[in-house]
Amino acid sequence: MTYNEDYQKVAERQAIFKKEYSTHKITTHLLDTCVIDGKHQVIIKCEILNGSNNIVATGIASEREGTNNINKTSWVENAETSAIGRAFRALGIGDNDNYASKEEVSNAKEKLGTVEKQEKVSKGKSLTEKAKKNTKKVDLSFITDDRKVTDLKKIADGLKMFGITRLQLTPAFKRYDKEGKYKDLANFMVTMPTEELKTFITEYVVNNKK
Repeated sequence: MTYNEDYQKVAERQAIFKKEYSTHKITTHLLDTCVIDGKHQVIIKCEILNGSNNIVATGIASEREGTNNINKTSWVENAETSAIGRAFRALGIGDNDNYASKEEVSNAKEKLGTVEKQEKVSKGKSLTEKAKKNTKKVDLSFITDDRKVTDLKKIADGLKMFGITRLQLTPAFKRYDKEGKYKDLANFMVTMPTEELKTFITEYVVNNKK
């Protein structure tokens, strides 16, 4: 297999998606997060839903902290982007002959030779089994009672360690605050009672409660 430059970037696929699938929406979910040899690893699933909220395409991707230049700081975002790109391809958006996005191919080139095949197989099986069990334990002790707007970055960084980003928080917030009690997500994260906020993150974000 050759790594050619004809793979469409996820951004290009997204532009096509918005134009041709205007009634559809994208959601992403954290399937699993763990630490292997001191490095965080996440598995993220993307679902594309039609106007009737039926799932019409999915994509799953896994990334590990520090396996390439991008993953030194952005392994969660990278996994999310790859999962979205694969879901687009499952929907029929992208190169007809190749399933991977340009981003995935670039990542693969950097990873070649960095991880032994046996290690990847055994750890991959372990992650898959953990994802199937879908049991999540998230330490949210970094969320304190005296929260301010200036603390939002600290909270965001803490949640990122568990693969939780704004892309998961926003739809969960909309499901939770149907009555519009809070002005926006930032106001919600600052003013919501601490224990209630932790319950929201555990149930509505991590476990994707509807």
